[in-house]
This record gives sequence, structure tokens and C-alpha cells, in this order.
Amino acid sequence: MKNGQQPGPALLLALAVLGVAGAQSSVAPSGVIERTGVFRSWAAPTSGTVVAFRSREGATHLLLHRFQTGSCPRLQVWLHKGVPTRAQVEGGQGGSALQLGEMSLPRGSFEFALPPGVDMSAGFGSVVVWCAGSRAAFGMAPLE
Repeated sequence: MKNGQQPGPALLLALAVLGVAGAQSSVAPSGVIERTGVFRSWAAPTSGTVVAFRSREGATHLLLHRFQTGSCPRLQVWLHKGVPTRAQVEGGQGGSALQLGEMSLPRGSFEFALPPGVDMSAGFGSVVVWCAGSRAAFGMAPLE
């Protein structure tokens, strides 16, 4: 699956483990949920949940479930170290961040594969949705 496309079985598994309504509970466990978060609105109304999930093979995926935000021609997903403020992100002072990809739609469920070697325990604390077209941070989810 390419980054930013609709999710496959990994998302269903993560949601089943979390007990999210509507997820199929018959999916066999095949990995570990590392972190979760809930999106907050910043420059645009934004909602949904995010799950950082490590497969048995060791690959880490970021899953956005029931995600919704404003329209943007270049909507990007960034994994940030720490939990920056909107002013820090929009001012270019958001600290270390890793772009995971772009979303084709402003709503839905999406899965992004993290590059090999990215360790979620190395200080990554939030996911930011960035509209590159208007240079605005649409929303952020702190990871717990």
C-alpha cells in the first residue's frame, strides 16, 4: 500500500485491539500498538484518531482513522518530536519532524508506513496535518 491510501488489514487490527466501534473483532493479532492520539483543530476543523502500530515484521505504520479536516490541494502528514504549538509549526520552529506523505482526500482513514529505522520511542510526540498550499497547520494529535 502506498502512503496516504485507504487502510488495509493493519488498520482493522489496530482498531479491533483498541475496541473502536465498527472494527472487525475477528482479525487475528499481528502486531503491537505503540502510541495513540486524538486530533485537535488548529487552522481548520480537524478530527479523528491516530494509531502508531508495529507489525510482527518490525515495520511501523501510522494509521489515521475517521479522519476529517479542511480541503487543501497538498495536505501533508508530519510526525513531530515533542508536541509543538501551532505558532511554532507555522513559524518554522516546530523542531524535528518527519514528513510521512500526502493525503489524497481531506477525510477518510489512511495508513502511512514509517521509514525503516524510525523509532517511535525516540521522542516523537505528535502528528501534525499541514496544508502546504496555504502554509497552515490544520490540526495536531499528541501521542500517548
